[in-house]
Amino acid sequence: MAFRTGCDAIWCRAFSLSLEGEALDWFDSLPDGSIENFKGLSNMFKNQFAACRAQEATIVDLMNLKQGKEEPLKAFMDRFQRTVRRVKGLSTELALQHVMPGLHPRPFKDSICRNPPRSMEELRQRTVDEIRVEDMKQRYRKELQEAKAEKQESRRDNQGSRPGGGKAREGPRNPRFPQYTQLNAPRAQILQESLSAQVMQVPQQRPTP
Repeated sequence: MAFRTGCDAIWCRAFSLSLEGEALDWFDSLPDGSIENFKGLSNMFKNQFAACRAQEATIVDLMNLKQGKEEPLKAFMDRFQRTVRRVKGLSTELALQHVMPGLHPRPFKDSICRNPPRSMEELRQRTVDEIRVEDMKQRYRKELQEAKAEKQESRRDNQGSRPGGGKAREGPRNPRFPQYTQLNAPRAQILQESLSAQVMQVPQQRPTP
């Protein structure tokens, strides 16, 4: 874009429209009223990014970029994008070739392998969609764990509120007396004589519930 104007406000506005990525993030973070004129903005920009020139990355840095086992996809892709911007003269095709090897084996890596992105914008959009899916799965797992914990807690409360629910099961009973007189007749005969003498009553049969 080429134009002629002596208005610093227009120059500052045009300058901000030419920024992207890390430079645009820096511009958006400037406090209100900190820009007095275009010359001051230029000096602020040079001071901010002058040190970055000595920190340019190489293609080797991009090749060594690997996603950690527990590293979220968003964190890795942010590191990938920053490294890509630091590699001088890196083409989009070469940058896209190093995305898949750096990803940890997960469904998103399989998707990239089956259908490689054709542009950085397509990669960005697919990354955003995958991050959204990961967030939904994480929330779903958290809800399941909370529901399971509530169910177990409710079950413990119900068991504690039942009569005898917290008591241990009684073991076999011990004999009441240390020894008993041995019988000198069969048990059936003794029982029959007790019933005839009305010493014992015949138990009545209860109706089946």
